[in-house]
Amino acid sequence: MGDPVPDADIQIAWATDPATVRDAALFLARAVRTDTAYISHGEIQQGLSPDGKSWAPDLEQRFLNAAADYDDARSVLVARDGGVLVGAAIVHWDLDGAARFATLEDIAVAPQRRSAGVGDTMFREIERETTRRGGAWIFLESGLQNARAHAFFDRAGFQVVSKVFAKRLDQ
Repeated sequence: MGDPVPDADIQIAWATDPATVRDAALFLARAVRTDTAYISHGEIQQGLSPDGKSWAPDLEQRFLNAAADYDDARSVLVARDGGVLVGAAIVHWDLDGAARFATLEDIAVAPQRRSAGVGDTMFREIERETTRRGGAWIFLESGLQNARAHAFFDRAGFQVVSKVFAKRLDQ
């Protein structure tokens, strides 16, 4: 299998209005809800997963609540095909410190559009915007069992630089 061919019909844009951010939050919640392999420490920290193994029952509302807190430090990228949302990503910018980096907090592509170049197109735009903003790094994290995503990240040039450990204390 070769590299995916980018889909020429995909339009990529940074969200500039609350309605698009809301649509992206709902899209992300619905895209990941059926796949617990997506869960990582970030989803636990954000309250999207209560235990690191399952999704919160009110996942959509939790994504919407987080979206309401977006500011200049956090951006939403959307991918559309004929106006239909087929991908979304949340990027946190930390460009004031010594490392100058972006954290790709979430990225999802509609299941029927995976391996069609949508994710590649989104990654290229995130890299371009990070560079434009003076960033030197992009970080992301992923659930341990999310092998498909890991292969995608490897192809995109990402490397494993650490492991995150957690211990739950309230049980």
